[in-house]
Amino acid sequence: MDALNLKIVLILTIGFGLASLLGYLTQRAKLSPILGYLIAGYLIGPYSPGYTADLTLAEELAEIGVILMMFGVGLHFKWQDLLHTSHIAIPGAICQTLMSTIAGAVFIYYMGWSLEAGIVLGLAIGVASTVVLVRLLSDNHILNTPEGHIAVGWLIVEDLITVVALLLIQPLAGRHEGADFSVLQISLAFGLMVLKFIIVCLVMFTVGRRIVAYFLSKIMKTESHELFTLSVLAITFIIATGSTLLLGTSIALGAFIAGIVMGQTNMRQKIYLNSMPLKDAFSVIFFLSIGMLFNPYAIVENYVLFIGILVIILMLKPLVAFLITIAFKYPLKTAFTIAIALAQIGEFSFILSEEALKYKIIPDDGYDILVACALVSIAINPLFYKFLKTEKVPA
Repeated sequence: MDALNLKIVLILTIGFGLASLLGYLTQRAKLSPILGYLIAGYLIGPYSPGYTADLTLAEELAEIGVILMMFGVGLHFKWQDLLHTSHIAIPGAICQTLMSTIAGAVFIYYMGWSLEAGIVLGLAIGVASTVVLVRLLSDNHILNTPEGHIAVGWLIVEDLITVVALLLIQPLAGRHEGADFSVLQISLAFGLMVLKFIIVCLVMFTVGRRIVAYFLSKIMKTESHELFTLSVLAITFIIATGSTLLLGTSIALGAFIAGIVMGQTNMRQKIYLNSMPLKDAFSVIFFLSIGMLFNPYAIVENYVLFIGILVIILMLKPLVAFLITIAFKYPLKTAFTIAIALAQIGEFSFILSEEALKYKIIPDDGYDILVACALVSIAINPLFYKFLKTEKVPA
């Protein structure tokens, strides 16, 4: 076995082993297993003692995780879930994300960082984790209740906001690299990215969807499980990389479109059953790579920034969500449930910040602080809800 293969095997062996153990422990503690995966990544990263995995290889494997995660989000995307709660989910999510983004951007800019870093980190802390939210609602048997439906609809809108935010990364990178890159130029660059994204969507939701449905129906008739899975993955990567190479959009956005396109076919359930195990495995690698990048010393050096961002996530975000829900004349129990469910950040925050890190819009310290805030918010989130149940808030 050559050195490269040995490094990959070690990452998978030790990484998956630690992730399984710590994921199990966090699951038993009624916390999201994401917390365990992040800690496992930190333990095999360069900022902890002992074995250090190859970070470059881990990041390359994590790219596959990002593609499959975004594909999974697109596959699960249902307009029906949003339409049922659109009267509160759309204005609520937009207002809450906007307020959190503005507060984060102003605070980060006030701390001496660039405006671009403030905007990206503000957006990153403005969106909650779908995985953590669904886990919280499921564990407390409220996923299929009115407040559960509102929370899920709210998250769908936040996911769409994140998709738009990913389009903003390249225009902001242009301003970051060139001081004379004006607001007008940013707007034009962003408009061009949106236009390209719309073109990809129009092509894929018309001609593309028919081609994909026809091809997969032919493959399904072969009754070959592995061939069907391979075909799903091939289509996902072709759409993701094709949209990137031809139009310059993010590969994550291409994967998201691929998921929506395949989710509109009558083979959605089979696609889900065949692709999700692989998606889950590479998602773990993604979270491991996030944990490996985490440098706890960045918190000590930027403790004011860390505390400030944490306050926005744990206090401002839920407060805004609570007030919006009350304004729509929902009961206190519903308002508290939605507010607490959104008081965390997760996978979309990481995807957004990773894209920004590639273009050097945010510094390494900003990424470290975001990971630290995610660790804290994911750990505290279930405790908030337990406190809510103990206090017996009136319905």
